[in-house]
Amino acid sequence: MLPKIKFEVKPLEKYLNVMYYFLNPKENSWDWSKKILREYPILQQKLNSVKGYNEKNRIIYEFFKEVEIKEKTRFNLKKKGFQESWNKINNKAVKALSEIVEKEWPEKDRIIRAGVTLNPICPRWIKQRTFDLYYRFNMGTMKAVSLHEILHFIYFEKWKEIFPQTNEKEFEGPGLVWELSEMVPPIILSDERMQKILRHKPSVYNEYKTLKIKNKPILEHLQKFYDNKEDFEDFLVTSWRFIKKYEKEINIKLGRR
Repeated sequence: MLPKIKFEVKPLEKYLNVMYYFLNPKENSWDWSKKILREYPILQQKLNSVKGYNEKNRIIYEFFKEVEIKEKTRFNLKKKGFQESWNKINNKAVKALSEIVEKEWPEKDRIIRAGVTLNPICPRWIKQRTFDLYYRFNMGTMKAVSLHEILHFIYFEKWKEIFPQTNEKEFEGPGLVWELSEMVPPIILSDERMQKILRHKPSVYNEYKTLKIKNKPILEHLQKFYDNKEDFEDFLVTSWRFIKKYEKEINIKLGRR
């Protein structure tokens, strides 16, 4: 079974709470607001003069609703373009992910839904088998982000096979299981089997690029584990053992605790 991705224009009301969450960062949580406001500088200007949570969210909703209405035609064109572009690599890409992770796709992944939205941050929902894409992405970025997001789905299927005691709530941040799942995509997606299908430089959060353990970038440690693995299970077990060993140091350096 090879999954298909179905691209859909996602109404603002279906992800409005996500936008509120990203634009109202809490203490000790990742601040995603800067990335959104860089894309929408006018919104930044509007929010500068606003005080109070409810008033701020009113401005956020009115702003994005206006943009959604103005961009309706562009949304539909992008959805169509994304679908046509992705279809050209779908079967090869999902098959390669299965081979790399050494796990068959489950039946529940027959259709994976991708929402085309105003959000430049692209969250994914493991249980619902959905993820979001920014409508301003070009085709190359769309495909790279889509690969990253659908990797999470089959990655966690493999994870459950190896670590069946894991509570699925740990698949979402914050937490060490989630941290590792966000560190490994640039390593996995740099596998030549994937690069033959889509030549690109996989992305990773900047926090992980600069994170060092034992005076060496943590991503270099993980890359070494991948290069020297016996199989994908060995890679995950070795990587998990490593970050568990340095959990306290990782949390301190990332400002989690």
